[in-house]
Amino acid sequence: MATDSPATTPLLVTLRRSAPLLLIVVIAALLLIEARHVDLREIQRTLAAVARWKLAGLGIGGLIAVAAMALYDILAAHTIGIQRRIVDGLRTGVLASGVNNVASLSGITGSGLRVLLLVRTGIDSAQAVRYAGLVALASPLGLSVLAWVVLLTEPRLLHAAPVPIWAIRAALAVLAAYLPGYLLLAMTPLFRRGRLAAVERLTPIQASGFVAASVVEWLLAAGLFWLCLFCVGQTVAPTAVVAAFVLAATLGMLSFLPGGLGVFDVTLGALLVARGTPSSAVVAALVLYRYAYYLVPLIAALFLGSQELTTSRMADTLRRHPVVNLMQWPLARAVDLGIRLLSWLTASAGIVLLAGAAFPNLLSHTRVLRDWLPLTAVEATHMASVVVGLTLVAAARGLSLRLTRALWLAIGLLIAGAAFGLMRGLDYGTSILLLVVAALLWASRTSFDQQGSLGRQLGAWQWTLALIAALVAYLIIGQTFYNGGSFDPFRFAFGAHEPRFLRGALVATISVIVLVIWTWPRWPRPTLQLPDRAALDDLASWLEAHGSNGYSHLMMLGDKALFHTRDNTAMIGYAAIRNRLIALGDPVGTVDARKRAINAFRQFAEAQQCTPVFYQIEPDNLSLYLDNGFSLFKLGEIARVDLVNFSMTGKANDDKRGALNRGKRLGLSYERIEPPFDAALMAELKTVSDDWLGEKPAEKAFSLGRFDVDYLQRAPLAVVRNADGALLAFASILPSYGHRIEYSIDLMRHLADAPSGTMDYLFLRLMQDAQGLGYQWFSLGMAPLAGVGDTPWASTAEQLARLAFEHGNRFYNYKGLKAFKDKWKPVWHSMYLAYPPDTRLSALQLDIAALVAGGYRRIVAS
Repeated sequence: MATDSPATTPLLVTLRRSAPLLLIVVIAALLLIEARHVDLREIQRTLAAVARWKLAGLGIGGLIAVAAMALYDILAAHTIGIQRRIVDGLRTGVLASGVNNVASLSGITGSGLRVLLLVRTGIDSAQAVRYAGLVALASPLGLSVLAWVVLLTEPRLLHAAPVPIWAIRAALAVLAAYLPGYLLLAMTPLFRRGRLAAVERLTPIQASGFVAASVVEWLLAAGLFWLCLFCVGQTVAPTAVVAAFVLAATLGMLSFLPGGLGVFDVTLGALLVARGTPSSAVVAALVLYRYAYYLVPLIAALFLGSQELTTSRMADTLRRHPVVNLMQWPLARAVDLGIRLLSWLTASAGIVLLAGAAFPNLLSHTRVLRDWLPLTAVEATHMASVVVGLTLVAAARGLSLRLTRALWLAIGLLIAGAAFGLMRGLDYGTSILLLVVAALLWASRTSFDQQGSLGRQLGAWQWTLALIAALVAYLIIGQTFYNGGSFDPFRFAFGAHEPRFLRGALVATISVIVLVIWTWPRWPRPTLQLPDRAALDDLASWLEAHGSNGYSHLMMLGDKALFHTRDNTAMIGYAAIRNRLIALGDPVGTVDARKRAINAFRQFAEAQQCTPVFYQIEPDNLSLYLDNGFSLFKLGEIARVDLVNFSMTGKANDDKRGALNRGKRLGLSYERIEPPFDAALMAELKTVSDDWLGEKPAEKAFSLGRFDVDYLQRAPLAVVRNADGALLAFASILPSYGHRIEYSIDLMRHLADAPSGTMDYLFLRLMQDAQGLGYQWFSLGMAPLAGVGDTPWASTAEQLARLAFEHGNRFYNYKGLKAFKDKWKPVWHSMYLAYPPDTRLSALQLDIAALVAGGYRRIVAS
């Protein structure tokens, strides 16, 4: 049985993951269509004409607009009854809102950060979640009020939009309905059922305060955009800007894309262009707005909360709260949010540096460079800017994984890129941005504590696509600017921008090829420290003190590394194949110790960018894996004979008595031998083992024992001899440490010409032996795929496994093995595989099969 969220199906998961990507593709297509009417040269000239004091003023304006969101925090603290200083509310508001603007317009990311900050100051988590939920639900109120105003006045600007007026009215109506709906929930008992009952109750005065604060927030944001238009020389009526801004923000919010990216810009730009504002001026104003309202507050937030943002662990608390469940947003994004933001910011800085290299230098800058620098320095730094910009995109992948090497590489590249930007074209803005990002990384350096190679990371295809997209953007910008110019690659001059771009394009293409090869998804190579003889002796003592499970003795093979919890109360044996760390069986220890061990092992594996997996786990422990975020797949069923009720008497046991009597007639004898074993016995065992292996390619591994002298010397043996004393068959016994619950066997081997019934005789004598020693169960081992996918509600993977069980017996004797075990009338227990939900199950099963077979090379060789 594979488990996942009860309400989640593969189709829904696919749709949920692909919908944002499809929306981004649509928006990108719209942007490309609109870009045909945009003059990039004019946009560059427009932005270059904005005075630096105006840029600084817009940045301050963006900080003020975002700081106004702290009004929510002040009101929420007063409503909940939390005693906080105004300056604390201001800090929380700037930090949470600055990040939330970029990461999520819906407000949920900001809610996670608010909870984190409050809990760290000693405030009860339940109060913190109420506080954050109140802020998140209050934020859209102002936009809803403004949507009502636009709906009722319906300015002519809306009729100029490139979409039908009915669609505009519908979108505005959806958001306008939020205001009365929220007030009814917050101020009356209506509809307060189920999850809706978690909405905070408000008095009319309190509700009015939140509405007023939200209106102020949205008007300040719209006013900031009006200032951006003013800075690029456009005087537009404030009412027209507010109306266009409200519709654009509404569609951006309903898109659920971070910052309404693309949706907001296309809508706002189309409305203002339709009104008569030049498209290049609108695009320039949008760039300034993104800089002032998003980038500047984000940098301020990262400086204010670098520690909090890189160590968030509040996602589980938030998921359990009904207010957050009501919002239906993936709050796991709040975990390690600062690391992701820093990686995105680093990649963005690289793209900005690359784009700057594509644009021609301003004439005034070219004159300065001619007076102060040799041409070779300008040419070299231009090429270097291209390489550094692309490498920063690649390094951002390592930052997202917290790699220490990626941190120092990124900081070095950012500082170098800042210098190259100045030498290439006196690009002060880009250089300042790169140095600010480098300072942010330096301030957060303690969070990048993972070791590993940037060039050996799995799952880097998204970053590979980002590299290719950056190259394509660079080529598009150059093609737009230099179409029709001189493209002689051997022409060098300060004003020869076209040949310089052509040389840069060649360097960029080569750089992308090299970086793609360098960062192509490869498997991390975890280093395993296998136990030596002394460590195995210590393990035996540890197992005697803490107990064992059915697989514990297999650790004595020495082919599995041993993972102990810090307090040494639980142990896991594991092996590695590709990027998987595969644990055999459940952890050994008490229930609490096992739960801690599962959590610690997952962290241990993920710190090495490896996938943690638990193979053949018992049904009694499934909740421990679910609590730690694993999904489950049923591997088959293990057969156990109930020794408490085991009997040789009665008609139902005629076959058992017959097997024993047949063995006696054949002159078979049974003996249980304790180690140490002499060389003569080991030679006999080796003869039987070699005969049993015959033409088989090799011994199995991992979950099965092998013929190894040192390994066999650590446990008792059961042997069957004929009347002449010759060894016919043997079984190695898996001892139980610290208990007598289950009696298991490992190696079972016999001569090819052993009399029929020899193994049945051996099994019966083993069961009698185990019963006499006081054991409760005798394990017959697992029947792979037995009982898998035999219900109509089984997952697709389980149904495919069922087909293999029913029709794959030419390749593996699934049914024959189960039938052999069934004749002993066992009790069947399900066995499971636990794996992270984002792991491809088919590839994982192939890896496990290879691990058991002894590796992929052994499979190929056979």
